[in-house]
Amino acid sequence: MKKSLRFLIAVLVIASMILPRAVNLTKFTAADEPFWLVVGANYYYALTHGELENTVYEYHPAVTTMWLGTAAMLAYFPEYRGLMDGYFQQEKTSFDAYLVEHGKDPLALLWWARFFQLLLNVFLFIAAFFFLRSLLDESTALVVLLLASFAPYLFGQSRMLNHESMVGLFSLLTILAMTAHLFLNPKPALAILSAGCAALANLTKSSSIVLFAVVAVMVAFFAWTHWRERRNISSAVALFIKTYGLWVAAFFVVYFIAWPGMWVAPGKMLYEVYGNAFSYAFQGARLSVTQELQPSTFSLSSAGLSVFDFLTSIAWRTTPVTWLGLLFAVVFLFSKRYGQFPVLAKYLVSFLLIEAFACIGMFALVQGRDQPHYVLAAYYGFEFSAALGWAYALRWLSQRFLWLGRNVFAQTVVFAALLGMQAAGLFYTAPYFYTYLNPILLMVGDAPVFFYGEKMEEAAAYLAQKPDAEDATALVYFGRSFSYYFPGETLLFKPILFDDKPQLIENLQRSDYLVVYSGLQERLPLLQELKPEHILYLNGRQYVEIYRVADIPESYFNE
Repeated sequence: MKKSLRFLIAVLVIASMILPRAVNLTKFTAADEPFWLVVGANYYYALTHGELENTVYEYHPAVTTMWLGTAAMLAYFPEYRGLMDGYFQQEKTSFDAYLVEHGKDPLALLWWARFFQLLLNVFLFIAAFFFLRSLLDESTALVVLLLASFAPYLFGQSRMLNHESMVGLFSLLTILAMTAHLFLNPKPALAILSAGCAALANLTKSSSIVLFAVVAVMVAFFAWTHWRERRNISSAVALFIKTYGLWVAAFFVVYFIAWPGMWVAPGKMLYEVYGNAFSYAFQGARLSVTQELQPSTFSLSSAGLSVFDFLTSIAWRTTPVTWLGLLFAVVFLFSKRYGQFPVLAKYLVSFLLIEAFACIGMFALVQGRDQPHYVLAAYYGFEFSAALGWAYALRWLSQRFLWLGRNVFAQTVVFAALLGMQAAGLFYTAPYFYTYLNPILLMVGDAPVFFYGEKMEEAAAYLAQKPDAEDATALVYFGRSFSYYFPGETLLFKPILFDDKPQLIENLQRSDYLVVYSGLQERLPLLQELKPEHILYLNGRQYVEIYRVADIPESYFNE
């Protein structure tokens, strides 16, 4: 292929990955994003005032996310470091009001944070392409890159300010770089790069600790192949210790360097992260609630979803193209009939699936951590494995049918059709994309319910058009970002209000409207007595309900 054509294709691929993700970047706001803007602002303040011991956020530890928040602050509101005196509480909405008071738009700050997140994610996708090209070949790498990156659920998550996309991509690169080091080119730099990606994954979310086990399995398999060739057990053990030891050492060096808090208070940082992680996992709440770790009380009796439940959730949010690609990958992995599936591809599929199930296993053990995006790293393992399955299925077809193998245009058309089927969900799930649900499962079962802030911007727009909108107050469930789109006052409907009627009444008496997601009648029986003023729909389902507080019977407040 000519250099000019290769360059043109590269430009088109990169543009196709950036531009669709950047369109209408702040048309909606996910539930957690306002929270991470506050955390990012606090991180920026701590860095610029030399208070590095304050660069920690509990169990995540969200360091990479906070770096993105800092970048957004530098781009949009750099003078904040001199104007602000102290830190905002993450759960308060006063940060939004503070921005407005200083002539800043919270949505503009979110745009910058999302834009930097988007660019980082695309960069990591491209890095994965180069690893795949070196491990396999260029055409396979391109097929895998496009099929995986345009999977609707991954696409939607990759354009938001969150941890999970970075965890998934850093975990993916950990495996790709380590595979290259073990089975292609034994340069220490590749092992160090793999460890660095794993460190960044752990600096994003502490659940990435499973990468220690995944890489240990990879290195153990490599040492076993060494033993099988030489029948020298001491040499194989030494190789394992040397290789894994290098990886672990590099991990801790990068972990230390990339987190300023580790420079001044490593004990505090690690206790906040892993103390809270263990407290959440086995005691059901963070340390601020449980006060301390009590191993004697650790329990898995109230653990989260089962592995099967997580796999079912993943099946709902992956496409039929991905399902079929995974089937191809498994067939190629275990079949000896299809010799075109190279050994390195088999290794990659195996390691990616191990990583996916390790991630699922982690969250199947812990209490209450059952939201679909928490296991996004597993999605990356499945999507890239499926894409590898398709890449070699297409190659097998081109060898089986000469008219296809000899006609580059026909191959391009076939792949374009496949990519179109993979990305079809993007056309009817915008601007959220992560709300995609598999059409086959929709025909045979009830759609799973999961609310993450979608449609709240439309509810806010509906109330904003009212004549008295600026003087109105809305009590909103999942309402952190509601104030971004609503000119009046926003009160957050906290989960405690479902059970604490006096607090609920107090909040209702301060409000003009109650905005909630559909299906909460059992948790909030009051809704059974009311008729919504307005209902919003998503994918044909009743989704958001807006009630007038004035319609609530007076007797409810006097009970």
